[in-house]
Formats: sequence, C-alpha cells, structure tokens
Amino acid sequence: MRYTEIDRSIEALAAKQYGVFSREQAFELGASERFVARRLAQKHWTRPTGAVYALAQSAGTWKRQCKIAELSVDGAAIAGRSAAVLHGIPGFKAGRVELWTPINAKFRNPIARIHRYAGATLTIVDGIRVTTVPQTLFDAAIVLDPWTLERAVDDCLLERKVTVAELDERLMFYAGSRRPGLPRIRPLIEERREDGWTPAESELEALLFSVLERLPGSPRVVRQAPMPWRTNMTLRVDALLPDHNLIIEADGRRWHTRVQDFDRDQWRHNEAVAHGFRVMHFTWVHLHDFSADAAEVIWRTISPRTAA
Repeated sequence: MRYTEIDRSIEALAAKQYGVFSREQAFELGASERFVARRLAQKHWTRPTGAVYALAQSAGTWKRQCKIAELSVDGAAIAGRSAAVLHGIPGFKAGRVELWTPINAKFRNPIARIHRYAGATLTIVDGIRVTTVPQTLFDAAIVLDPWTLERAVDDCLLERKVTVAELDERLMFYAGSRRPGLPRIRPLIEERREDGWTPAESELEALLFSVLERLPGSPRVVRQAPMPWRTNMTLRVDALLPDHNLIIEADGRRWHTRVQDFDRDQWRHNEAVAHGFRVMHFTWVHLHDFSADAAEVIWRTISPRTAA
C-alpha cells in the first residue's frame, strides 16, 4: 500500500477519536470514493457501521464504540446510562451504547439504543459528544427508581458536576410537558434549593407513621423511642420496630444542612449497627412524594422472606 499524506492526516484525526472517523471526515481530509474503497479492500480500514470507518489496528474499547455511535448520525450524542458512565456518575456501568439523535433523524444503529427527543443540551467529554450532566440526570429519571436517582443527583451536586441552577434550567425547559420522569426528579430539585421548604416536625412524623401503617401485618412500632444503647433517655429515634431491630429516622432538615451533618449522622448510624440494629433514613420527599416506594422498601427490609 502506498502511504500518502491523506493517510497521515486521517490517522492523526483517528488517533484523537479512539481510532475511528466518519466518511465525511475522510472526504474533508482529501479522500475520494476510490481511496476509501481501496483502503477497505486492503483491510487497512474496517467499517463498523454505516458511514463510519476504523483503523484496522485500533483497539476495540467501549469508548471506541461510543465514538462510532456518535459519528454514525449527524449531530448525535451519547445519552442515557452511557452518558452517565462518561460523566463518571457513580452507580452506572458501561453496557450497550445509548445514543441521542434529533427527532427528524431516521436511522437504525446496530450498536446503539436510540433516543429521539427535542431540546437536548450537549457537551464534549473525552472527545465524545454527550448529553450534559443535567440532561443526563433528567433522562435517567425516566428509568431509575427514586432512590438510585436521588443518589445520582446528590453525587453530582456534591462533586460539583452540576448545580441546582443548572437542574432548575432543565426543569423550567420541560415545565408543562408530559415528559416521563419529571414527577420523580422535580421534588428532588425543589428540596435542594437554598430556599427549599422545611416541613414541621409534626407533619413529617405524621407522614412517617402514615407510611408505617401501610405495612402488612401491622408490625409493632414504638414512637420517639429512647436509643436502646444509650443511658441518656433524652436522645430518641423517630420510630423503633423492636421485633425487627429496625430504627427509622425521618429527616426534615434542608438538604444543605443534612450534608453538613453527614459525619455526625453516620456516627449515630454506626453506633446502631454495632448494637445489632438496622437504620433507615427518609426525607420529606421520600415520605411525601414516594410514600408507596418508602413503604415497599421498609417491608422488604422486615419481610420474613427477605430475612430468609
């Protein structure tokens, strides 16, 4: 094979794109139909999908698959769980690539799951076009349970991958729409604002015991129980299920205060575990907006079938 300046230019570009490039990019660097056909016939290039090519010696990594998917549709971007992995959001694993495309893009991709919707916000991560962190969290809200979604939102806020203002921008953009996942992510954002509403202790307690009353078999509950392992009787827990060695705490503090008090709360939690108790924590959002989910997760914790 005669090595040309076009080869050098394409290989330099491919080196920045995990060994892959689009047909359009090759033409922009001087390739012709005949040139492309010759490199494919010589097996110097491969064609993983559509109008996307790869250098034969390039390593087949997951990020390479992401770049192939992104290049396969004009203006497309990695989305969904794949975007969460690229952004380094904990709790997500690399799997089949998920791809966002404009609504009018008519394309099937054998290596990616396609999502089509309008108004996605995009950025670049590791040389790959991807939905932004707030957009990725709103997309994740469609498929994640409330607990996993809350962890993802909090991890992004604490690691400064996103701000509440950026989440609010997406919330305003989708206001009035029927977008799936909005009822799940909206209360999480509202609770994390600086002026987020703080419930009265009596309201929070009433919600907690309303959830506990849903449990099958009506397990025994002691309200405002003294901490069993401490002699100071003024230190209490919101609810104790003594037959299940389970402590349940309802937290009405603002999100920012809960973050500040994290170390103290974890120490109390560790004390409880050391004395043979399990501890569950619920916020206003959990008890008010996801009460059925809260009841279910408590039941799974105390259910004899779970214990077995």
